[in-house]
Amino acid sequence: MPGPEVEEIKSRIDIVELVGRYVTLKPAGSHFKGRCPFHPDDTPSLHVSPEKGLWHCFGCHAGGDAIGFLMKIEKLSFPEALSRLAAELGIELRREGEGRARLLQVNAEAGRFFAHELRRPSGKKARDYLLGRGLPEDAWDRYRLGYAPEGWDGLLRALGRLGVEALRELGLVVPGERGYYDRFRDRVMFTIADDQGRPIAFAGRSLAGDPKYLNVPNTPLFTKGTVLYGLDLARDAIRASGRAVLVEGYTDVISFQRAGIGETVGSMGTALTEAQARLLARYTDRVVIAYDRDAAGEASALRGLAILRGAGLRVDVALLPPDEDPDSLVRSHGPGAAREVLSSTLPFHQFFVEALASRHDLSTVEGKERALAEAKGFWPEIRSLPLQHELARELASLLDLREEEVRSYLRGEGRPVLAREDRSRPGPEEHFLHFLLEGKIPEGVLEDLDLREFKPEYRPVVAKWVELWHGGRKPTAEELAGALPPEDVSTLTRLALLDVSFSDEAQAVEDAVRRFLYLPRLERQIAERQARVRAVEAGGDPAEAARLQAEIRALCQERLRLLRKR
Repeated sequence: MPGPEVEEIKSRIDIVELVGRYVTLKPAGSHFKGRCPFHPDDTPSLHVSPEKGLWHCFGCHAGGDAIGFLMKIEKLSFPEALSRLAAELGIELRREGEGRARLLQVNAEAGRFFAHELRRPSGKKARDYLLGRGLPEDAWDRYRLGYAPEGWDGLLRALGRLGVEALRELGLVVPGERGYYDRFRDRVMFTIADDQGRPIAFAGRSLAGDPKYLNVPNTPLFTKGTVLYGLDLARDAIRASGRAVLVEGYTDVISFQRAGIGETVGSMGTALTEAQARLLARYTDRVVIAYDRDAAGEASALRGLAILRGAGLRVDVALLPPDEDPDSLVRSHGPGAAREVLSSTLPFHQFFVEALASRHDLSTVEGKERALAEAKGFWPEIRSLPLQHELARELASLLDLREEEVRSYLRGEGRPVLAREDRSRPGPEEHFLHFLLEGKIPEGVLEDLDLREFKPEYRPVVAKWVELWHGGRKPTAEELAGALPPEDVSTLTRLALLDVSFSDEAQAVEDAVRRFLYLPRLERQIAERQARVRAVEAGGDPAEAARLQAEIRALCQERLRLLRKR
């Protein structure tokens, strides 16, 4: 969790007054509205909530808390923005120097503890896991791998002499009803270092249970979205090769580096941030993306690629074979296969257009509308005029439209080529998520949530909310903003600040659950059984077909009952 000074600043700062220094704000119900300073805004798209301490632009989709607003508008780092607000409020911040060195020392001790536990008898299943992933003992030392033992307080007992408060600040222990306990238990541990090789954070891979990967939260040493895994080991190779190869996960980095692709670094998530792009630009002007195909084509990943381009980096995309990620590619097919994939890449603009085509049915007007609307959402982040020209040309060819019309639509000039997607109208999923963040969704519904039912862009927000809920509380949107990486905060703020009006809140919640969860589930069950009916009829099993038809009729009756509600 954020340090006490950060929480005090966020609780005392008047976000309306802060944003109002740069934007003319006018009251609009419980919110304030104004023209967004981060993009050309003809209508008031910026919403500010004094109650939640959050802001969001429904035009360019930027959003966050008061500290994030000051960072973005003044182009400050997190410590710089924090220092400025602290000075205004008369809050004394603990100075870096000695305090930072002390925390780095504690992290180093924690790393040694995890490394020692990996080699103890109790670490056998962690060793077996690493060996099964093709990571022998020499990799354990080079990449500072370890094991967090089972039990609630192994690290706490071993390092308690260093101070519980320091362990809490670093996210290594968390408070509970009976005192503090270890955050990481029965997990293979990965050390996250800064570009100088100093240990600033840890991540743990579960050997049993969820979540699969668990990271420390933001700490005085570590801010999500500002670090690249493996950069300390890749710096020289990046400079020598003239490129950085960007992958997603920890084992992806290790496998590629061990396969001789030493210039590999990891984003620790599919979406890139401006801070990570600036960090890469210090070492190279070219980046090759090597995510698995599904992750690379997601909207959040495409936005990250646009951010890289905006930082002045040339971006190419390596097309991995279907159902392969970098780690599995090396383990299944060898280093040569990885090098071959990296030798034939697609330029960013070609990959961008192909990704749109793969997600939308471009044989229909509706599919073309959605593809254009998605491209328009990325357009403000693409600052290169030649790249804009290439994208408009590729889209026009793909959609069988005139390039001038496409370019005009993407710039927001004149009438749109096709019907505009109205993002101001939230659908059932957005209503559901708004009520989730408000803590209004019933407990019985929460126990039955499946991340796969949500759009990929919303899954990180839902996953973090559910993780905290399983910890015994319903987090507020402001708490969640401090626990999410920057690329997901704008999604959170948009959902939290939706202008949802209703006369009967309980009925509105019920409608959101019914329309987003229950009706689509019934549709999927009906479609699944219809497909099975066709299969068993072709196989000559009339009895099974009759049974399935009876199930379909019952499901259709239930669908009709839900549709008749309200």
